[in-house]
Amino acid sequence: MRNLLMFLAIIMVTFGFILETNAQQAAKPVKEKVAETYSRLSVTFFMGEQSGVNNAPANTAPKIKFSEKYFNHNLKSLVLPLGDDFKMLTFDRKRNYIREKLTKDGVGRQMVAKWFNRQDNGMMNLDYVHQCGLYNATDQDVLTSVAAKRGDAFLKDAGQNLVNKTYVLILVPNDVKSKDDGKTRSWESQYDFFFYKLGFGPEVVANFYNVWPYEDDDAAVKQSKVAAFDTLTFQFHDVYTKSFLAASASETLTDNKKPKSLDQLMEEMVNDMYENTTFLVDKTIEDFRVKVKVDKVHPVRAKVGKKEGLKCDQQFFVYQYEFDESKGTVTPNRKAVVRTTSKIVDNRTVATGASPTSTFYQTYGGTIREGMILQQKLDFGISALVGYEAGGMGGTALNFMLRTGQITKVTGLYLMGDLGFSSGEFSTVWNIDSYDYNFFRWSIGLGKGLRVGRIVELTPYVQYGFESTKDDYYKSIESGFVKAGAMLGINITHNVYLVGQANFYAPMGDIEVEEQNGTKGTVFSSWDEQFTGRSGGSFMFGVRIEF
Repeated sequence: MRNLLMFLAIIMVTFGFILETNAQQAAKPVKEKVAETYSRLSVTFFMGEQSGVNNAPANTAPKIKFSEKYFNHNLKSLVLPLGDDFKMLTFDRKRNYIREKLTKDGVGRQMVAKWFNRQDNGMMNLDYVHQCGLYNATDQDVLTSVAAKRGDAFLKDAGQNLVNKTYVLILVPNDVKSKDDGKTRSWESQYDFFFYKLGFGPEVVANFYNVWPYEDDDAAVKQSKVAAFDTLTFQFHDVYTKSFLAASASETLTDNKKPKSLDQLMEEMVNDMYENTTFLVDKTIEDFRVKVKVDKVHPVRAKVGKKEGLKCDQQFFVYQYEFDESKGTVTPNRKAVVRTTSKIVDNRTVATGASPTSTFYQTYGGTIREGMILQQKLDFGISALVGYEAGGMGGTALNFMLRTGQITKVTGLYLMGDLGFSSGEFSTVWNIDSYDYNFFRWSIGLGKGLRVGRIVELTPYVQYGFESTKDDYYKSIESGFVKAGAMLGINITHNVYLVGQANFYAPMGDIEVEEQNGTKGTVFSSWDEQFTGRSGGSFMFGVRIEF
């Protein structure tokens, strides 16, 4: 058995490095649409307030920890009151209702007024736009502005382009419920979200600048322009909506710790709503995907960091622009896939031309070169594996893995859960005649992925779990076990792995049983003594898909 496992492992490693070489030299890049530049976006947030619904989330909205990835373009109020019959509308009509309400209530006008620092007397200036333009500028912008001998003026002009990338996010909680029964304290809510973009195209901009009051305008003209601004209408465009999402926060009440209050749990739930929604927005909408040039290689580095909301183990695709002579066009081709490490720089300052770099590690593809484009491609970091296991407890094996890097700040650290199903004939001390047993097992633990090649990952792991079965005498037979080993995964595509896994099972403790009449007891004998062969080494082969 040991020789067989070593042989298969050697074959897989060899096959993996052959695939890696082919990926570098012969793989056809996947053609996709991708922008080369990225500008920091602005988001105005509202929590919808409905009659007949517990509006505790609206009252808690000011305590949301808003993302540092966006300019926080919130207005004085974070609450958007909705009509009495809003909850009775279909989802499509809700989307239209909110869009029309934003326009009717002059929310777009308030957003533009904030951008252009409109004062109580109606006068406006570009101070805030320029400030955001400077903060949004990259090192390349700084170097370009110096070369153009325009200095900060070049960067401040770029800030005006940010106004056309202003969005509105509205969360609308439904069916908000609390529980406090002396044992558990919790909130739960189903919610919808609506995402719109402020219309600030050329025609709108022209109308807006026609009513801009200048210092040298006479009093009558100023008064006319100030009044005209208050009549401007700014439309909103549908971007992304989603319904029937769920959020919750709960606390088990015990005597040995001070439990969280319902107010604290509400704060957790509202932040969970916001974080889940912005993740979906970042994952789905092109404008929200961070894009930056590869600055250095070995390891891959880029001038991007906390300002862009980077977190450990986020996924990025690597593109190279290639010229097609036959068509006379330039096309972005995907060359590789990388993930962020824990070395994420704090670049939350105005760029100087010498910004620090964050570090990435490669998980798929060919050679990465300086100047290629990194584009953020968020995934859920969840893997599902199905395979067949020979030896040990054996049988059909299912494995689920969750990347924990965004919380633990450790690359490739997985929370792992396994399920297994198998059967076999055994005779036991309580069932002398051979009996056909069906076994079910589950285990949970941690694994650490180690990149041993561009497309090869070795993941040692350790888990603890239980295996159970039953027969005519006992309706439940169960024992614990420790499982340890290593998984070798070879990327076939960027998110599909061919997997081989060497495992070792060590049953622990006595056998816990429950008779048909409900009586529970312990069999003072180890699991592998009664079910011979259900311990020791095994080998599993399967396919893993990451989402």
